[in-house]
Amino acid sequence: MDKSDYKTNSAGRNQAHLLSPLNVWALSLGCAVGWGAFMVPANLFIPTAGPLGTMIAMAISTALLLVIGANFCRLSEKYHDDGGIVAYTRNILGHDHAFLVAWILIIAYLSILWVNVTANILLIRFLFGDVLSWEYLYTIAGFDVYLGELIATWIIILAFGLISCYGGRFVKKINPLFAITLLLTVIILFAGLFIHTGTDVFTPSFQLYTSPIMQVFSMVMLAPWMFFGFEAVTHACDDFQFSSKKLFPIVVAAVLSGGLIYILLAAMAVMSIPPEYPSWTSYMASRPSLEGLASLPVFHSVYAIFGMNGLALLCLSIASAIITSLFGLYRTTGRLLLFMGRADILPPWFTRQADDETPRNAIIFVMLISLFIPLLGRISLVWLSDILTVAGSVAYGYVSLCAYLTAKKEDNLQGKILGVIGVLISALFFFCPLLPDLLLDGNLETESYLMLSLWSLLGFIYYWYCFKHDTHDRFGHSTSMCIIILFLNFFSTSIWLRLMAEQRLKESLSNDNAFAYQSLINDSMVQIGMIMVILLLMANIFITLKRRERKTTQSRLQQYEVNQAQNTYLANLAHDIRIPMEAVQTSVHMALENCTICTVCPEENCPSQIPDRLNDCLGKLDAHNQHLMSMIDNMLHNPANAQPDAACTPTNADDDNRIQLHMDTFDWRQILQEIKDLFVVQMQEKNIFFEVYPINLPHPLVCGDVQRLERILLNLISNAWEYTPKDGGVMVTLLETPVSPDKATYELHIQDSGSNMPPAIVQHLSQPFDPEITNLGGLHITKGLVNLMGGTMKISTIPGQGMGKELIIQLPLTIAAENNTATIASKQEGEKL
Repeated sequence: MDKSDYKTNSAGRNQAHLLSPLNVWALSLGCAVGWGAFMVPANLFIPTAGPLGTMIAMAISTALLLVIGANFCRLSEKYHDDGGIVAYTRNILGHDHAFLVAWILIIAYLSILWVNVTANILLIRFLFGDVLSWEYLYTIAGFDVYLGELIATWIIILAFGLISCYGGRFVKKINPLFAITLLLTVIILFAGLFIHTGTDVFTPSFQLYTSPIMQVFSMVMLAPWMFFGFEAVTHACDDFQFSSKKLFPIVVAAVLSGGLIYILLAAMAVMSIPPEYPSWTSYMASRPSLEGLASLPVFHSVYAIFGMNGLALLCLSIASAIITSLFGLYRTTGRLLLFMGRADILPPWFTRQADDETPRNAIIFVMLISLFIPLLGRISLVWLSDILTVAGSVAYGYVSLCAYLTAKKEDNLQGKILGVIGVLISALFFFCPLLPDLLLDGNLETESYLMLSLWSLLGFIYYWYCFKHDTHDRFGHSTSMCIIILFLNFFSTSIWLRLMAEQRLKESLSNDNAFAYQSLINDSMVQIGMIMVILLLMANIFITLKRRERKTTQSRLQQYEVNQAQNTYLANLAHDIRIPMEAVQTSVHMALENCTICTVCPEENCPSQIPDRLNDCLGKLDAHNQHLMSMIDNMLHNPANAQPDAACTPTNADDDNRIQLHMDTFDWRQILQEIKDLFVVQMQEKNIFFEVYPINLPHPLVCGDVQRLERILLNLISNAWEYTPKDGGVMVTLLETPVSPDKATYELHIQDSGSNMPPAIVQHLSQPFDPEITNLGGLHITKGLVNLMGGTMKISTIPGQGMGKELIIQLPLTIAAENNTATIASKQEGEKL
């Protein structure tokens, strides 16, 4: 086997499915801008804030979202994980808060997906009338449901879902094309309209009946609804062709592009109003009663100036927005469900991927449940999409809080400021739309409050289920998360109850008062029932935690007694083994002395001459014996470190204080030579190509814990030997990267041609040590030792290719002063290995 067989790219993965900066920009823009960008500015923003007020509000919203985007990108650099917000929250705040974020994101992404799917049918209704309105089924919330429209919607759901499952490369190529088409067509149409109309159409600039400041503020508070989805790129960090440090400029470009599209479409809505209206104010006031293109201001403006050609270009722009949104949201939602499956929140079925790492099972699940959504009617989906404002504010609040805590830990002033600003912005986004009558026409529908409370209730029920079946003690540690869900449910149901009470009281003026009174009682019972369910589940969780705490305390006492007995036994055993080992070492030394005498003896052809090979073997035996003696000394002086789980990652400060490093000066070349000598015979027996290469090692003498470094190498090389088949290969390389005159990062690469490591194994390595998973013991010990020495361990595999794996260890070590005299010989000694 040639050494070149082990050369891999930086990620050690198939490059075919990785995303370029253009792909990432298109993904972010596509998830943020969809059908709503063409409808809502004319339906809500212009009637509320006027043309200038809408443009100012959208510009401010864009700036605020850039602050949130900066926090996202800062965390993506720190935690390179495709779990996005969920992963950041889990790493910083724990699994409980991560569950809440995941549950919020699911409904947010799904609601955007469903709204864009059904928008196709709505567009056909506006443009072609009743072409699909055959076989009437029923009416729900004032929306007529027809079999023809259901079938067409199902075809769209299945088509985009299947392409997302099996057309990864195809989607990767066309998604940027449609995103560019969306941006360019909107710019071209606006430029053409502006040339024909000028700026007089924007008069008056604001609505006349309210304060301009309040108009702008009301629309700014809807920013999460407008831009939610731009952060979807954080669920694709593992698929970047570039470093995460370059993500922020891409996110800035996506957010600015989305803001520009919203501003231009809002302006286009008033550029050509019907001639019977003197200004846009009267046109917008009459719009709800209009039909055809006149009821769609953006469509009417384009058609009035450019005719059918302009309308066709606008339809191409809308189709591009819907296509990029559907492909992006299918991918993002699938990635989110995949991550939740890996975190044991969802069943393992969701973790299965295709060869190109497409989360196929998760996307299939999204596709199947989406088939039921058109049955609810379009109005129900609009109520559901209103939750986006709340969902976006919660998600943005969590990511800003995580960014602040990370910056505080690193003492980064700029990061702390951005984090605090992000938290304050998110708080405004959360409370302002929820409070009735605070914003101008920006409040949620009454039914949206009920849907929000129902979703929070279902989330807490599923959280309770995950808690009861949690075998790794991940959930149930955050009382604040339970309080947040309880508050969210109580707050939303209270507002829903208030709005329903107002509605019932209005009905009582013309209907039977007893009927209205009974309805109020029924509505109150709904709220009480929801809160009681959450309180009962919280009580069950706290009772279970108390029981687990008592059980854990008893187990710790028992384990302490067992550890004391084991430590005593190991100390006695080490003492007993040391006696014969000293005798063996004495015998080896005597044999080596005889070998030395024989070597310098002048007598030739002596029949008692000892072969040189025996001398070499005795030297290696002496080195191995000394290594074993050092381990025995370690067991005698610190028996606790001899326990396998003592090397695992510490879980609290007390563990960090208990395990101490023993710093000595050592030579990397000598360590690598000893490790090579230890395994060379075993490798030869399996005919495994085995080499150890110190590359670019200007400072071979360093200060560190030699014994723990040797344990790391022993565990990893023995693992490579065990899982590498006959006639395979194992190669160990060492590289040095200077950090400062007295510091350097030493990077160990242990590569083998054995079987790939399943993703589940890699996932388990990031979790606490589980003695039931016996095949992970050595790797857990190694990871714990690496963490103890301040380093990192990374596992790189090539799924589906059978090309083995690579374990990369990075250790920051102090350069020894003796290197000044040893540098000249470093290269020569390295070549001897």
